[in-house]
Amino acid sequence: MFTFPAELPDPMKKTILLAGLLCLCIPALQAQLLKKLTGKQKPPADTEETVEDAFPQLRPRAPQPDATLLIGGDEKVQIDSSYEYDVAVYQESEAFQGSQRVIDGGEDIVIYYSSTAAAFCIQLTSRSTAARYHFYGDFGKESQLMLSGVAGISSGEKATLELKGMEPVYPGEIGYLSQLTRTGSKKVIAGVACEEYVAHNLRHDPRVVNTNHAKVTAFVWIPMDPHAVFPGYSLMPEHFKDQIEKMRIAGSYPPVVMPLEMFLEYGNGDKVFTHTTHIIIHERRKVMLADINR
Repeated sequence: MFTFPAELPDPMKKTILLAGLLCLCIPALQAQLLKKLTGKQKPPADTEETVEDAFPQLRPRAPQPDATLLIGGDEKVQIDSSYEYDVAVYQESEAFQGSQRVIDGGEDIVIYYSSTAAAFCIQLTSRSTAARYHFYGDFGKESQLMLSGVAGISSGEKATLELKGMEPVYPGEIGYLSQLTRTGSKKVIAGVACEEYVAHNLRHDPRVVNTNHAKVTAFVWIPMDPHAVFPGYSLMPEHFKDQIEKMRIAGSYPPVVMPLEMFLEYGNGDKVFTHTTHIIIHERRKVMLADINR
């Protein structure tokens, strides 16, 4: 312990003590001033980065990739990743074996049409398997795309749009409707005037040849004016319109404006009944190709 000599007067003792305290405080004050001037701080010993390096399991995981959608086909054909439509036709189909309705049979269908482009889309979901089937037809780009998927995995093929042989996904398929005959019957379905056609023809598709589904009788109700559900029909290139007219004169049905009601009866007695539940117009919506995986 430091003591002052006894012969020193009190004022001098106070002066010496004050000088000593100043000497002790000056280094601390200099350090604080230097810290303020430079703004530099010593980094903490344990930062978030060093914690993640020490414990990799704590790092945030990368997001999982979206469900797979693979599209093949003709590379020259151009398609979009999304399309806009403003008419939606909602339909349901039911399957019967004889007079017995098949539980969980049939499909849920939505058909989209555009009023600003010659384009349409058919989306079908199987109630029994949850499998999804989407068809996109774009007359402006003369392209068609068929997609199928289940459990978030989908694939499809794009091709040049051709009316002959074009068979969009639809209950019972419609490629066999090649000899339609008007019955003269007419009725209004969901506010749209329709006329009835009937067809009795054998299918030559290798998938059904020599099966009970080779022979079919079809009763089909088709809109009398295609513009009633497909306003963009008038925007179709002229060569497609000419081809559609020739096909109608020949008695075939181009699958451009889909039936609003259809009853199919196969040779073995199986039946499929498809009907429209409601139609929504003037409601613009964007449909993505990736929607098939949602």
